[in-house]
Amino acid sequence: MGRHFLSRALAALTVGAFLFHASKAEAQAALPAGVSKEEAFGTILRASKWERLNVQVCWENPESDDAPYRSIVRSAAEDTWQRNSKIKFEGWGKCAQDTLGIHIRISDEGPYTKALGRFLDKRPDGMVLNFTFASWSQSCQKTREFCVYAVAAHEFGHALGFAHEQNREDAPSECRKDAQGTTGDYNVTKYDPQSIMNYCNPIWNGDGKLSTLDIEALQTIYGPPG
Repeated sequence: MGRHFLSRALAALTVGAFLFHASKAEAQAALPAGVSKEEAFGTILRASKWERLNVQVCWENPESDDAPYRSIVRSAAEDTWQRNSKIKFEGWGKCAQDTLGIHIRISDEGPYTKALGRFLDKRPDGMVLNFTFASWSQSCQKTREFCVYAVAAHEFGHALGFAHEQNREDAPSECRKDAQGTTGDYNVTKYDPQSIMNYCNPIWNGDGKLSTLDIEALQTIYGPPG
């Protein structure tokens, strides 16, 4: 009952507001709690939409040896979400305490974001990415470059406010059993089994590519490129 009540309460808070914009009070009410191993599909938490289209990205603990993998992450974000919208990811240097935007920590653990969208702004270690796969997902050691790329493409979807598709109420029951984390409060498109955000996608992390409906949802929220 609590989950349904919260969903209705969040929806009520945003009634009458300009599309996808929320007041400060609404933003606080919608702030995801805890780690965002919490996601949805073609679904966005409206209050998490970035109000600026130029989003800074920085690294908390970069090392010279991981420069090739940091470059892969940047390519993944730019090839997918940036190429298909008005969003521009900028910076990509070492984080300072007051650096705006998405702060990324490199760690050998399951990748995640601590929140969705703009709630990551200036948040220490807001996104965690794995470059070694020594402890987590060891099978990725054979295809490390691909795994870094595909995982980064997925996590940057969360960084723009998109949740996991399998969390949606219209997802198949066999997929909803894998629901994780925050559920979005606005279904931008119909349920998308091919979404890069869908754990139920038969192709792991969507092969690192946005589906047609991913692009439709992205452009609905952030506008087409150009």
